[in-house]
Parts: sequence; structure tokens; C-alpha cells
Amino acid sequence: MVAMAAVGCSGASGPEPGPAPEVAPAVPSGVDTLVATLADSLADASFVDSAEQDEASVLQQQGRLMVQRTDSLWLAMSALIDSAEAVDEADSLAARAAADEGGVALLQLDSLLRAAEDLDVEALARRTAMLLDSAELALETAFQLNPFDARSRMWLSQVYGLQARRLGQSEAYGRAIDELEKLALLTPDQHSVYAMLANNYFFVANWDGATLNYQKAEEVYLATFDLSVDDAQPLDSTIVFSYIQAQGDMHVQRLDHGSATEAYDRAYAFATQPEDSAYIAGELEWMAWDGTNIRSSFTRDSLLALEQGGDLESARRGYVDLLEELTLQSAVDETDWRLAIVEYNLGATEEAAARLLELVARTPTDSVGIPVDPAYERYLDDYGTLCLNLGRSFRLERRDNRTALKYFMQATQLNWSGRAVAYLEVATVLQSNLAASQENAAIALEGEDTLSDSQRQDLYRLLMDLSRRTGDFDKARFYRDAYRALRGR
Repeated sequence: MVAMAAVGCSGASGPEPGPAPEVAPAVPSGVDTLVATLADSLADASFVDSAEQDEASVLQQQGRLMVQRTDSLWLAMSALIDSAEAVDEADSLAARAAADEGGVALLQLDSLLRAAEDLDVEALARRTAMLLDSAELALETAFQLNPFDARSRMWLSQVYGLQARRLGQSEAYGRAIDELEKLALLTPDQHSVYAMLANNYFFVANWDGATLNYQKAEEVYLATFDLSVDDAQPLDSTIVFSYIQAQGDMHVQRLDHGSATEAYDRAYAFATQPEDSAYIAGELEWMAWDGTNIRSSFTRDSLLALEQGGDLESARRGYVDLLEELTLQSAVDETDWRLAIVEYNLGATEEAAARLLELVARTPTDSVGIPVDPAYERYLDDYGTLCLNLGRSFRLERRDNRTALKYFMQATQLNWSGRAVAYLEVATVLQSNLAASQENAAIALEGEDTLSDSQRQDLYRLLMDLSRRTGDFDKARFYRDAYRALRGR
């Protein structure tokens, strides 16, 4: 579209005009002729050689006609034409002829679509575009000549809608926006038009434009939903919810935490389905991950995508940078945890272990060592698992039982889901120390319900051996039978 401010560029002068075009275009009523004159002057001054000049002349003529057509069209649509001003007979007849021309194009389009199966996709798209463009040009001409003709107004609104859908489907969102902006002026009482317009602004990442039109869609719907010639229609909460929720989504994209929160809070009142309420709750939680810093939430999502896609080194660098931007301790803790996992998977096991140790050390726990915040339990579980893996690596691969024991014992200091396994590993490493091995095996037995079948078999076999070595043969037989029963399942 052309900004109305361009119409007032009077008094400008340019280089001497080149050769005049063979056919001077007519200037539609309501357009300042200085605009066309200035356009001519600038276009003529741009010609280099005859071939390029000819091509530029054609393009400039089309552009000038579009300026004239668009400015006068928007003038009419904006109701700046006095509705009491009579349309003379000549304009009325010309408008009817132009409308008939547009109607013919629409009839041809209808016939084309009915025979769509006989055309390939590309041919159908080309022919559809040509007919819609032809209908649009003719009907806009009719509308400018007689803005009060209901038939041309109705057909033109249909064409704008068809054009917008066609262009949107082909991802020509900029042109679709132009069509919908004009349609919104023609049909200001149609909330769905503003919603379509907002959707197209969304596709081009124009968050302000999308927000404004979702707001307009809500306002128009609330103002018109009960205006029916038949029975009064009740308010459809689903429609209102969708418009307000979309406003919240756009405020999120704008990184406006306050406005997004306000919109989502309003949307709650119109949520009729559990999934709608769940969506709002999820978005509010996601936004609040680092207080009011929405950008950090977006960054976290992008880093998770890198991590899941296997680009661990980029994810590692990203998490390191993110730590410098965070404001909430909970966000820092989660990022440290994710960074440690990435470091471990990159082979930096010692760095990962040190990072998780610091995280666990600062985690608030109750009197028995359970994290006050249940979300932190995963940090303890991952740190415990890391200690087990490192201990096994030192014991089995490096034959370093001393270091392995340190990691296993570290894992027993945590109140986590694998604590019994850690005690079993300590008991296994300390088999040469009968008393210490028995003590740790007994603690592991207290948590045997958390062990897998294979881990329980290892525990029973160890307890059988330890009991036999201490001379308690009855207990050795007991664990032998328990081992056999478990193995025979």
C-alpha cells in the first residue's frame, strides 16, 4: 500500500523530463496530479539507454497507476468521500460496466475451479491468479467510481478474501496483508478479517501488527456478536479466548512480560476446555522461568534444540553465555545442570562432576536430605548417576579401586533414587574388608525395593559370600535361596 503522506509532496522539482510516453495515463479523481508529475520526472531521469528506458517506462507507468489507484481507493474506503455527494450518471454507468467486467472474471473463476481436476497445479494457480487480479482491478475501478454500489462492494470484498487466502497459501504474506487491509476497510464489522490479517502479520514476524489486529478482532467480535436479525446469538467464549490468547502470544514474541501476563490472565476467564487453561498455565510458567526476562526462556529453548540435535559444543558455549544473563537462582541452577550433562557427554567428566557437586551443595534440603523443591530431585539423581558411572569406570577400566570407592561413597551421601545401588557398589569394592562390606551391603538391602532384579541378584550373591566367610551358614543358605528364586523367575 502507499502511504497517504506521499500525496502531499507538492513543490518538488527534478531534472528535465525525458521523452513523453506515447499515451499519457488519466489521473483518477481524488489524486493529486503533482504526485503523477513527480513520478514521471523521477522515472525519466532514471533512463540510461533506450532498452532500459523502455522497460523502466513500463514499470514506472504501472507504479504510477498503482499509486493513483491505491490512494483514491483508500480515500473511498476510509469514508472520506461525502456519502451525500451524488454520483453523476456517467460515473454510475462506468462503475456498472467495470463491475460487470469484474463479475465476468469471477464467473470464469468459478468455472475454472469446477474444472480444477483437469488442470495441473501450476496451471490452475496461474489461471486463478490472473482471474482474481483481473476481477480485483475491475471491481476497484467500479468502487472508486461509485463507492455506494452494494453489488461491487460485496464482490470486491469476496475478491479480497480469495486473494488473501491464495497469497497466504503461497506464502506471499506481504501482498495478502495488503488485500486484507483493504478488506478490513470494506468490512469493518467482520472480526474474522482482522484475525486473518493478524495471522498474516504473524507469518512475517510483525508482532506489533499481529497484536493490534488480534485486539481489533476481539473488540469487533464483542461489539457485534449479538447483532443478528434472527435470535440473539450468545457470546462464544472459544472465539474470545482464541483472540486474547493470541494477543498474549504476540506480547511474548515482543518480549513484553507485563502485557503478556495481563492478556493470559484475561484469557483464563474465557477458557472453556481444560487444555485451554493448561496452555495458559504452561505459558505463564515458561515466561517466568527467569523472572520477567522472556529472552532467557527463548534462549534456553534454542539451546535445548541444539543439544537434542547433537550440536553439543554449540550448546555448551550457549549455556556458558546464558549463565551470565540470568537473574533467578533457580534458572542458574537448571542451566548449570544442563551444562554439566552436556560436558559429561562431551567427555569432560571431571568438569561435569565438579559443576554438579557445587549445584548439589547449594541445593536447599530438608532434615533427611530431600530437596525442598521437588524439581531439584533430578539434579541429585543425575549427580548420583554420574558418580556411579565414574566409579565403575575407575574400577573396571582403570583398575583404580581407591578412586572408584571415592565416587561410590560420594553417591551414598545423597538422598536420591539410586542410593541403594551406591551402597552395593561400596560393599562390592570393599569385599576384602569384611566388616565394612557387610555394613554397606546391609544398608543396600534396606533399599532393595529400588534395585533392579539383576542388582538384587548381585546383592544376594554378595551377602551369601559374606555370610559364609563370617561362618553364618544359615544366613548364607537364606541368601542363596533368595538368589535362586530371583534367578528362576
